[in-house]
Amino acid sequence: MSLTIALPHSFNFYATVTDHGWYRLSPFDFDHDKKVLSRVEELSTGKIVFVSIQHRLNSLIVDLEYIDDVLSPVEEQEIEEKIKWIFRLDEDFDRFYQLCQDIGERNGIIKQYRGRLLRSPSLFEDIVKTIFTTNTTWSRTIAMTNNFVTHLGKPYHLEKKLFSFPNVTTVVAKGEDYLKKHLKLGYRSTYIFELAQRIVSQDLDLEGLKHDVISTDQVIAQLKTIKGVGPYAISTILMLLGRYDYLPIDSDFKKHVRMKYFSGVSPSQQEMKQLYDQWGEFKYLAYWFDHD
Repeated sequence: MSLTIALPHSFNFYATVTDHGWYRLSPFDFDHDKKVLSRVEELSTGKIVFVSIQHRLNSLIVDLEYIDDVLSPVEEQEIEEKIKWIFRLDEDFDRFYQLCQDIGERNGIIKQYRGRLLRSPSLFEDIVKTIFTTNTTWSRTIAMTNNFVTHLGKPYHLEKKLFSFPNVTTVVAKGEDYLKKHLKLGYRSTYIFELAQRIVSQDLDLEGLKHDVISTDQVIAQLKTIKGVGPYAISTILMLLGRYDYLPIDSDFKKHVRMKYFSGVSPSQQEMKQLYDQWGEFKYLAYWFDHD
């Protein structure tokens, strides 16, 4: 069966998928030739669904494949809500585009409707993947994610190695030693196991952080309680939540602004922050596209 999801006028499917590297991390898979994004998704009912998404005219066409029974209206609604979240269809980028025009030299962003960056259906998945990006290479991030998904995810097709992203219950049941010894996640095993454990015990409500009524400072306070989540990870997770007013003053940020704006000389932290002050609530996006 298929779902059709209407799109806002300012939408670029290819840019939304590829402007952020998440599309290269399991269970996401992107066919560049056919321009189809797919993944295996475990629904809250436990049903496993293979989801294929493509852009047609002013809509997303979502093809759904599953093995058992038919999808209930509630399950269809869950899939639709997840797709809308993944593509940030709830976010308004008009203010960002206005800033691109006012500040100048960003007309390409406006013309191409860029700004939406792909994210995962759940914040747990996004945080785990963010932890997999810290202090390592991108190829190692891909390998760790693949290993995590194929060993702990629910299978849709064993021969094609199609699995869902692991749920927190499975991670807790397997235990920290399994993550460390069998998945070779090293010190990250502790971070991920404790995160899953806190969610299962309801000590931490990650999905509650998606609500706009919570201030960025309150979200940061909650993220700081998660082991393995430092300044870089916090800024990345905030971006994934649609909060772009926080800059990552990490080594990559310092190197970028030093080389691009200060002729290789190290500026003060205040000087670095002032570079993006005029972007207000969209500082992170301004920095993100400053690398183009």
